[in-house]
Amino acid sequence: MWFCVCVCPSVMASAMEEFQVTVHTLPAPTSGTYSILWLTLIGSEVWSEVALGRVVLVRLRLEARMGFPDLDWHCRGVEVRRLCDRQEEEAGLHHQGAEHFPCSRWLRSVDGDVELRNGDLCLFNSETVQTLKDHRLKELHTKQQHIRWRTFAEGVPHCVDMTSLKELGPNLSYTRQSPGINLQYLRGFPERAESWSSFTELETMFSHNGSQNTVAKYVQAHWSEDWFFGYQCLNGCNPLMVRQTRLLPPNLSINSDILCPFLPDGSSLDQELERGSIFLLDYEMLEGVPANVINGKQQYLAAPLVLLHLNQQGELKPIAIQLQQAPGPQNPVFLPSDPGPDWLLAKTWVRCSDFQCHQLSSHFLRTHLLGEVCCTATLRQLPEVHPLHQLLMPHIKTTLQINIQARGSLLAANGVFDKDSELQSWITEIYTHGFLQLPHSGCPQSFQTKPELCQFVTMVIYCCSALHAAVNFSQVDFDLWMPNCPAYMTHPPPQTKGMLTEEDILSILPDVNSTCSLLITLSLLSQPAADYAVFSSGAPRRLVEKVQAELRAISDDITDRNKKLELPY
Repeated sequence: MWFCVCVCPSVMASAMEEFQVTVHTLPAPTSGTYSILWLTLIGSEVWSEVALGRVVLVRLRLEARMGFPDLDWHCRGVEVRRLCDRQEEEAGLHHQGAEHFPCSRWLRSVDGDVELRNGDLCLFNSETVQTLKDHRLKELHTKQQHIRWRTFAEGVPHCVDMTSLKELGPNLSYTRQSPGINLQYLRGFPERAESWSSFTELETMFSHNGSQNTVAKYVQAHWSEDWFFGYQCLNGCNPLMVRQTRLLPPNLSINSDILCPFLPDGSSLDQELERGSIFLLDYEMLEGVPANVINGKQQYLAAPLVLLHLNQQGELKPIAIQLQQAPGPQNPVFLPSDPGPDWLLAKTWVRCSDFQCHQLSSHFLRTHLLGEVCCTATLRQLPEVHPLHQLLMPHIKTTLQINIQARGSLLAANGVFDKDSELQSWITEIYTHGFLQLPHSGCPQSFQTKPELCQFVTMVIYCCSALHAAVNFSQVDFDLWMPNCPAYMTHPPPQTKGMLTEEDILSILPDVNSTCSLLITLSLLSQPAADYAVFSSGAPRRLVEKVQAELRAISDDITDRNKKLELPY
């Protein structure tokens, strides 16, 4: 839709000034509105019915129309073109080019006046028009009143002070794509607070929800194999735990003689350590963490130590598993030579512990909480016209909604740098509310050089994009077959060997309803947002297109390598 807006003449204006205004609505269902739209142009010289000078702001306001639904409206932007007056026409002058005022947000009648500026990005000290300086300060003041900090738990990064998506509003919320599993075939299962009766029953349920997922099918076929256990340490949804080690942990009750059968002929543990072929998984962070009560039954956690060996075939295989940190007679070290059910259960316990560390540390703390801190600080301290705001928001915007939902459900108890005051306020908020002013955290308290800024911003973008994608979007692939990654165990870790059958393992795994709840949750978490924010100004778009071209080349290389792999990377 478009409007022709005329600015009336007055004693201060020599002629009538006319503008052609085009208002763009997002071309998608439910994006339009019945409401009346009021539009005001604000110029660089004055704001009144006289010559405006250059139009620097466009003010929009929705007014509900009586008798019609008061619908939100998604405005893509406004184009303003100043039309030539008679003197200009006589002089042979033509229409000036249209100036674009991007919006890309939902407007509501309750919002009152919403002011848009053109898509040019700049720092505060580069502003030359007082009206724009005032608008910039007003924007931050308004956001700081709406978006505040609070402490969710002592010792962890602060979070946004909101408890519902209604408080968040439509412009910081997002829509997920459809679930990755067929919810139709889960009907009836969520009501069963009991163990799975057999692996056959579990396989039947999986066949209706995972048969189209080639990675999940591969996981089901190979989850019990040692090489695939090691494969997931590097290529699964939590590749952050495995470490190369050249010294054995002092609390791991093992010696070289016991491990010799699992090492190359003629080699010893000391030689393999020196060679760099020994790797360690240490889940010490789970030591002493109390487990939950689910379906009226106490659950259990372990804090395992795992040694892995990188063999001459390039396979990373587990060679020793100790399920608790403190060595002792009731905490045996499990070996590949143990009875099959014992060794499989030990690996399953490790996968359970890995699930806990993955969700709470690798996933939620390292990506979601850090992303929320940076998003909140960005909204409070960097106006939309600041280049860093435009650079960061596509990567961090979605963290507020998912974290609010997580706290309400999953976590519920039942030179230029000195002059850029906005930039310094931004990093101060991150240091204060994200890293709790801890000097040893490594978070800068201020920026002094461009390399410092580039390094920190790169880290933020990496954590909220590449790292988050690695630990989030593959969850359904590797966790859909529940025995590969159980969320909890219904019995304590075994204290002896040789007493298990494969059916005993099934009784230790999560109940039917818990399995279904987990699958639904992971499926939702693994779906990307359907409404992704994009860059609006020309210069960032050109830089993004350059980076995307480089990423496409990398993607093509990965695609070529994947053709030679049984399980694509």
